[in-house]
Amino acid sequence: MPLKPTRVIRNKYPVYIISKGRHDKCLTADWFIKDKVPFKLVIEPQEYDNYVKKYPKDILQTLPFSNLGLGSYPARNWCWEDSIANGAKRHWIFDDNIRGVKRMYKGLRIRANCLDAIRFVEDITNNYTNIAISGMNYTMFGGTA
Repeated sequence: MPLKPTRVIRNKYPVYIISKGRHDKCLTADWFIKDKVPFKLVIEPQEYDNYVKKYPKDILQTLPFSNLGLGSYPARNWCWEDSIANGAKRHWIFDDNIRGVKRMYKGLRIRANCLDAIRFVEDITNNYTNIAISGMNYTMFGGTA
């Protein structure tokens, strides 16, 4: 008989993925689903019908605006305001083109579970009172030591 976990490990803060025009190839959402990360996929209203063909309705969050021509800033600001409105102390925002996360171990980059990585960063960040923003780094910026 296989062992069942006694509790479900979840992230502490809401996770948003902002996406536009990638309903057929939203790498981050696919990865998060695989790693069982709860998240909201934040999209513009005119793209809902395309995204709902691939992703469950309950993870889709439609923005109250579309095609502002200002890049991702309005969507990021909306996520920030939404997390505050829902009582979150902090939140995560990911782009839609992330393929995975790796951790450094003895100079090697080793693929890691995203939920574990998110929880690790949350725990480290919560150990301090003077951190305004934290997150993960791109592998291109990670050292090899």
